[in-house]
Amino acid sequence: MSEKERLFLSDLARVTGSILQAYVICRRQAWLMSRNISGNQYNEFIAIGRLFSDETYKRDKKEIMIGGSKIDVIRQKDGIITLIETKKSSRMIEASQMQLLLYLYNFSKKGRAIKGEIRVPKEKKVIPVELTDDRIVEVENLISEIKCMLQKESAPTKEWIKFCKTCSYLEFCWS
Repeated sequence: MSEKERLFLSDLARVTGSILQAYVICRRQAWLMSRNISGNQYNEFIAIGRLFSDETYKRDKKEIMIGGSKIDVIRQKDGIITLIETKKSSRMIEASQMQLLLYLYNFSKKGRAIKGEIRVPKEKKVIPVELTDDRIVEVENLISEIKCMLQKESAPTKEWIKFCKTCSYLEFCWS
């Protein structure tokens, strides 16, 4: 294997929150994202998501890049950092929780007092997310699965799921 191929594979081995969230929903989307293949950026659901992000939590530090991951909101009070993921709906809450758990996992390695929340303002929901020992094992297993999938030369086969109809990759997979 050439040095260039090794560097490419090691870069793929970086599992970001977005790739992890996509993987929980659709492995094919995660593989495509890892190769910087973007879905339809004019997809109305992406536009709504961007508008939602711009209009919520205007007074907070938003979209902070930390180690290749973009955290929606970060707050600090009494020495405790709270990472907040904002979502426009709770439809994909499991994937959102795993994304936030990855961020908490990465921060916990630095020995900081940290907690997490998923906020769904439209539904007036605040969902606390805690990094327990069981959740650490779950995150580590998921990272390992994703790294194996990302090293494959071809994308996972397409599979119709309920989220396909709103996905920005819809035309890529189904036209």
